Amino acid sequence: MQRDAEVAEPGIGGSGRAGLLLENGLFRLDFARRVTLAMLEDVPFDRWCLQPVADANHAMWITGHLAAIDDFFLVNVGGRTSALPAGWTALFATGSKPVADLDAYPAPEVLMQQLAARREDLKSWFRSLGEEELLSPLPAGMRFAANLAELMPSVAWHEAWHGGQLSLVRKALGLAPKLG
Repeated sequence: MQRDAEVAEPGIGGSGRAGLLLENGLFRLDFARRVTLAMLEDVPFDRWCLQPVADANHAMWITGHLAAIDDFFLVNVGGRTSALPAGWTALFATGSKPVADLDAYPAPEVLMQQLAARREDLKSWFRSLGEEELLSPLPAGMRFAANLAELMPSVAWHEAWHGGQLSLVRKALGLAPKLG
């Protein structure tokens, strides 16, 4: 895993509260993603559908789900058109259920490409926002954060939640811990 100081982007957001929130949010998104990628790097692709307990999320579903969540915010908050391949919402959206069949999912390489692309798109969108936009509230009904700037740590927290699930997959496979 890269060290935090090597990936920090000082001065991204300018001055003021919005700039600090942007810089912190982007850092949190990057940190969460580095941990996720570290958790996945040595899980054999043929074991990506291992569910350590009944109905648990597996690496395949988690990877697609994280890409789908980034896309969800780009579409529903950012006003963008979904960039996910057809059928991904049914497979990976909140409320979908993982199945233990590798053939039911896209290839892991495709999942990893989407995971990277959606995160880069999300970060680019956040960077494009001005101070007033960053401090504006989320659309009605979205309770993830007080404003757009504070949404970034919420997305990172969500990813960390699934990182805990990946640690169970790793344990079930007999792989060494990545943290601690």
